[in-house]
Amino acid sequence: MSLLVLVTFELLRNFQLLSFMSKISAFEYYQTLVRLTDNTGTKDLPMVREWRHIKLLKRAGRGHDVTGAKGTRAGECAVLCPACPLPGINLPKDWKSSPPETEWLYALFVGIDANFRLKRLNVSSEEKDPGLNRGCAYFVDPASFAQYLEAFQDKIEDDISDCNNHDAIKSASIRGAKGLAASGIGKTECARHDMKRAVSLGDLQKGEKYLNMDYFFGSSLTQNTPKIVIVSYDIACQWHRNLRKRFDVYGRSFGLPDPYGDRQLRFVVPKFHLLAHVDKCKVTYSLNLLPNVGRTDGEAPERGWAAVNAVANSTKEMGPGSRRDTLDDHFGDYNWRKYMSLRTIFCDTIILRKAKEAIQQREEHVVAFEEFDAALPEQDVVEWTLQVQTWERNPSATNPFQATVTKITENAVRLELALEDQARLREDLTTSLNDTVHNDVPPGRLIAQGLELEDLQRNLRIDSADISESSTSLQRSKIIERSNSLFRKIEAWTSIQSLYIPLASTLRLRDDQLGSEEHVPTADINLYLPSDMVGKAYCDLKFLDIEWRLRWAQAHETLHEIRRTILLRSQMRKSKEQLITGQKMHTRSNTLLKDIADRIRHAVQKYNLIRNALVKLDRLLEKDSWASILRELTDDDVGGITAVEDDRPEGSRTVSWIWKMAEADAVEGEGKQEALRIEWCKARARAHRWQEECMLLNEEMRRILAFFTYQEQLWAARATKQYPHVDATVSTGFRAYAWRQSTIRQQLRTLYDRTWLNMSFRLTSGVGAQVGKQYHVEHTGKQSERR
Repeated sequence: MSLLVLVTFELLRNFQLLSFMSKISAFEYYQTLVRLTDNTGTKDLPMVREWRHIKLLKRAGRGHDVTGAKGTRAGECAVLCPACPLPGINLPKDWKSSPPETEWLYALFVGIDANFRLKRLNVSSEEKDPGLNRGCAYFVDPASFAQYLEAFQDKIEDDISDCNNHDAIKSASIRGAKGLAASGIGKTECARHDMKRAVSLGDLQKGEKYLNMDYFFGSSLTQNTPKIVIVSYDIACQWHRNLRKRFDVYGRSFGLPDPYGDRQLRFVVPKFHLLAHVDKCKVTYSLNLLPNVGRTDGEAPERGWAAVNAVANSTKEMGPGSRRDTLDDHFGDYNWRKYMSLRTIFCDTIILRKAKEAIQQREEHVVAFEEFDAALPEQDVVEWTLQVQTWERNPSATNPFQATVTKITENAVRLELALEDQARLREDLTTSLNDTVHNDVPPGRLIAQGLELEDLQRNLRIDSADISESSTSLQRSKIIERSNSLFRKIEAWTSIQSLYIPLASTLRLRDDQLGSEEHVPTADINLYLPSDMVGKAYCDLKFLDIEWRLRWAQAHETLHEIRRTILLRSQMRKSKEQLITGQKMHTRSNTLLKDIADRIRHAVQKYNLIRNALVKLDRLLEKDSWASILRELTDDDVGGITAVEDDRPEGSRTVSWIWKMAEADAVEGEGKQEALRIEWCKARARAHRWQEECMLLNEEMRRILAFFTYQEQLWAARATKQYPHVDATVSTGFRAYAWRQSTIRQQLRTLYDRTWLNMSFRLTSGVGAQVGKQYHVEHTGKQSERR
């Protein structure tokens, strides 16, 4: 047999590392080598896959096991997250018997998400390209997954959403699915540290189906999970509703566990995605309000995709096995780099970045809560404390964060529009709107989603304005991640908008041409809602009417929020005058008042933007007398409501028009009490989340050190083991490699331990820290103590 290609291990290692950093494909690398020699040739590197697979097995210690590659268990070759709770590895021996106050410290946080950029064309097949890893790393076993899909694809249907239609935007991301074998990838991963979990990824055939995502979630639960699992998913409100029923249908087939079984599952929605949900979801699935989650934001899955998207162009043309093996290798490298950078995640050379922020914020918010708590009537606070504690123990109880005072709401208008859309479809009416243009997104939902995106843009502008030269890299990266995520949502929404309102695309194209190559920030992209098109291009009057109705409700909701915040400001000023003494306390009170003033200012800007849109819409709709109800809002209109707050003489003071509206009576009476209750509950929640974050960081640092100790000992045992099944030379190599791996873990543990010196003490002491068995600041009479 003639030798066609000869490649050294060093060259293969060079290519592998280069592919991780630059995402270069094997073909491109080979072409570079060819041009460095005689500038001819077009062959690929046929041994790259074998190299990736052998390195994967070697690093997992499979060469040190007598069963070798054949004995590899599912997910055994994945790089584990050292900071996540791993029973038998980095948890205390008595962790299962922890009291309720601390058992949440051993909870696993997982995030579920999909990526529609990692497509695969319908080329090759499993028979021709079966792959080598076959479920030993991050992708689920392809054979079992295929059998599962075949068994249940006709038995499981996605639920009809009673929240905003998030599936519409998701499905828009898979346009151009013709000719694809996989429209993307779904995954379950570590939600706090952004590391891929073993056997928790797989292909999506068409969209983000529950059937696929259930399998990845169930498969992830088989990998050494503790008894409490907190699940973050951008559609958790819908997905988990019938999760137990769906898993009853699956049974224990295909290796899937009972996700509930002896586990406690809690479901949340990532913080950025929660803004697009209905009001009920915003208080039911909020990581800001729910207890025992620290300051987890749940957005880690979104961040992780960016590092691998660059290989999408090369992997989409691979066969199924080649693609899985390649992506497994990239995910493994991503985890390893995270693994090595945990020191810089938890610290920034001199100071521990996350820990320092948590300690500072804990003190600030605990003190702020204590001050606010002391300024309120004792009877009210005792009642609210009981309400919120009852809800935290039993989420089905009355939610104290939820407003109950009746007002004109945007969600009520959305319901009206949805019912109208449903009626038109049932009666099969032919209208100029052509409601069947997009089955998932009728006209009312399209405009409502556009208004949501407008809100997200506004929030992004506000938060971006706070970024300065002194801002940390973490703060900057969060803004960039939010901007990228929002840009993808806008892209998906505009693709549907162009079906209903084609001239919006024309206006957008004209803007692009006039703007030349100038970059437009995501927050400033013109969505071309119907009001934006008035005077520029034709838009069906029915679209204008839909936006009018939604804007009308938006304006009333915003005014309601302004009135509530003014009442809160009034209460805070009154408390400051009566109770606050000392420069430090005055400074903190002033900071709180400034935050409230900013909230009012931003709400006024939002209201005036909404009103300007109504003015534009009125040019064509010609509504009657609305302008006398919703007037232009000025600074004088949101001034103080008492003589203490208003500098004008009593004889010159007037009551702003916002207090003369019919719904304002509810705000002044029952609404005032509700506004104070909700704000008190949120202040308490903020203090608790930062207290929990300090506790979680301390536990995670301990787990990382314990993980390195475990792995050091594991590799040391392999180094001292006898290998009678191989000759002496190979056995010496086995032991040398094992000693090297053991030493690496020992060096990492020593380095991290030295870097985090005294940090455990700082996290567990100071204002707001645990006192005995009291972990949270809580109201107990006029002195706030630890619960």
